[in-house]
Amino acid sequence: MGMSRCYSLMKCLLILFNIIFLAVGLGACALAGWALWDGRAGEAPAARAALAAVAGWGAALALGALAALAGAARHSASLLAAAFALLALTAVAEGAAAWWGAAHVPQLRRALQERLHHTLRHDYGSLPARTHMLDAIQQGLECCGADGARDWQASDWARRQAADEPAAAARSDTLDLSVGAPAAYYWVPASCCSTAEAAECAAARRVAAAAGGGPGLHAAGCAPRVLAALRRGARAPLAAGAALLAAHALALLLALALCLRAQPDTRYKA
Repeated sequence: MGMSRCYSLMKCLLILFNIIFLAVGLGACALAGWALWDGRAGEAPAARAALAAVAGWGAALALGALAALAGAARHSASLLAAAFALLALTAVAEGAAAWWGAAHVPQLRRALQERLHHTLRHDYGSLPARTHMLDAIQQGLECCGADGARDWQASDWARRQAADEPAAAARSDTLDLSVGAPAAYYWVPASCCSTAEAAECAAARRVAAAAGGGPGLHAAGCAPRVLAALRRGARAPLAAGAALLAAHALALLLALALCLRAQPDTRYKA
C-alpha cells in the first residue's frame, strides 16, 4: 500500500510539473514566433538566431512535457524515456544559457545600448511597435534619447520633421537671413516633454542644433535608466528561471523513477 501511494504521488507530481513545462514551452514558441514575425524585416542575424533558439527550446520542452504526460497516463516506459531525454536536453540548454548570460553581462549591456540607438535612429516613426516602445520608455522613465536629447538630431524621424519645417516657416513670417537669424533646429518627439501643457511641449520639442536639450524636456538619457530598470526587474525572472531549473531536476528524477517502474513493451516477441 505504501509503495502504491508513493508511485501515485510521483505520478501526480510528474503530471503537475509537465503541465507547467507544456505551458512554458508553448508560450516560448508563441513569443519567439511573434517576435520573428514582427521584426522580420529589420532584425539582425544574431537576434533572429537567438529567437530561433528560444523557439527550438520551447518546442523541445513542450514535446518532452507531452511525452511525459502520455507516458505517465499509459505507464509506457518508452514514452517516459523519451520525455527524460527531451527534458534533460532542455535543462542542459537552460543551464548553458544561464552560464553564458552571466559570463557576457558587459556585452549584453553594450548590445542593448546599440539596439536602443539603432531603434532611435532608424526604426522610430517607421515601425509602429518600436515607435510605441520607445515612446513608452521615454514617458515612463522620464528620459529623452539614448544618451540625451541630442541623439534625435541624427535620427531619420528628425530629418523627416526638418524637411517639413521650411514650408511651415514660409507660412509663418518673412524668412530672416540676417546675421542674427536663429540657428538651425531639430525636433524631438512629444514623449521627451517633461510638461503636460501642449503649447509648452510643442515649443520645447524644437531644439536648437547647438543645444543638447532645453527647458520642458527630460534631461536624462534613456540607456542608463533602461539598464537600471532591467536590473531591478530581472530579480523575478531570475528567480523563475532558478525555480524552473529546480523543477526540471525533480521532474527528471520522477520520469526516471516511473520509467524504471513501468512495464516494458511486450508487443514484439521472439
